[in-house]
Amino acid sequence: MAIKNACFIAVLSSLVFLSLTTEARAQNPKTAHAVIPFEFCVEGSCLPAGDYIIEQVESTSYLLFRSTDGKSIAAVFALPVDEDSATEADSKLIFRVENGRHYLYGGWGPFGRRVVAVESAWAAPSGATRKEVPITFKQVSRQ
Repeated sequence: MAIKNACFIAVLSSLVFLSLTTEARAQNPKTAHAVIPFEFCVEGSCLPAGDYIIEQVESTSYLLFRSTDGKSIAAVFALPVDEDSATEADSKLIFRVENGRHYLYGGWGPFGRRVVAVESAWAAPSGATRKEVPITFKQVSRQ
């Protein structure tokens, strides 16, 4: 009986913690932004340089890149490399540079490292073949 009570208390505590953290996120939602200073390609679509909002669609591996002016949009499926989360200050996008073109290779953020599925066949870019763009997080304004 004591074991059942202990399990019940543990589950109840977990649910309370989860509801509190979910409520805190709902009260302080943030969106991921990246100012990408060059044209870039992602899964066959090329997007112009600009300010982009990065949204998760249904999972941490399916991302939507949408320009803040609403003119450009691309969806990308990313494979998890690990679950080691980055702080907001260390979150970034990684681009592979080839023949003067920039290809979204992956990124590192709150849900760990991810590599774009079509880029996973390539070795991780380094040196002159690698560009990094920081991801910033902005408070969502409630209207």
